[in-house]
Amino acid sequence: MDLQLIPNRPEPLYVLLCSPEHFKIVDVKNVHMQGNSGKEDHQKALEQWQAIYNIYLSEHKSGNILGTKFIIGASNCEDMVFCANQSFPWIDVNGKPMVIMSRMRYPSRQNEVPFFESFYQSLHYTVFPPPGDGLLEGMGDLIPVPGKMLIFGGYGHRTDLTTLDQLSKMLSCTILPLELVNDAFYHLDTCFIPLDTQTALIAREAFNQSGYDQIKATFAEVIEIPLNESAKGFALNAHVVHGQRYPFAVIQKDNPFTTSVLKEKGYKVYEVDTSEYMKSGGSVFCMKMMHY
Repeated sequence: MDLQLIPNRPEPLYVLLCSPEHFKIVDVKNVHMQGNSGKEDHQKALEQWQAIYNIYLSEHKSGNILGTKFIIGASNCEDMVFCANQSFPWIDVNGKPMVIMSRMRYPSRQNEVPFFESFYQSLHYTVFPPPGDGLLEGMGDLIPVPGKMLIFGGYGHRTDLTTLDQLSKMLSCTILPLELVNDAFYHLDTCFIPLDTQTALIAREAFNQSGYDQIKATFAEVIEIPLNESAKGFALNAHVVHGQRYPFAVIQKDNPFTTSVLKEKGYKVYEVDTSEYMKSGGSVFCMKMMHY
């Protein structure tokens, strides 16, 4: 695929987080949560979240991103802090903001969606329900190519292939499906980062051969991240931002290979500690939502 032929799209430069007062590990929704129920350190989780929020505040203060907001977590929504999953903000063909709300796999997470819908309504977004009746977990499984009207869609664990087909028609936008075949990578945002139109970082173990071939056919450079960093270090759940002044990335610490790649590609890199959230299967990308 020639990405130069895909229409351009402005990157969203407002960041939304959800406060972690009610973050808790109460069950097992992915393999990373096994054995961790009730083992979160609440004070440490608060401190880790604040450190990440402070990075975005500093990037806003410097004029690199346009704004930083957070919504208050709800008491019956222990996973709500992972705010990449409840929605998919986008822009229509006229450049107006719109959002597709999620249909999440687990009932406890379905309770989170109305809070985010209210947030988008306050911004005067056009709000749409998820198409069809299949699963859809927002930007956990929908990863746009930076600056382009092209989306990669992960399916197999939390999002259904039929939903991707319906969503592509709804958005009038190409969605390239990637089947996720490894339980360690239950969302696409755990195993795939398109840095730009030329380069993607991936966990090879997450994809079948056809998915891998699709990625290789799209990007001139595909960098495979070692399994100890991708699966154990959540390196590919880093958040890469193409700011107004310079690109930056926020990544879980102790991922030297991935961090070196990002620095070589010209990113300002912030290394953070998300160990409490990793017990629940998420890191930086899961904990934020970029919106228009």
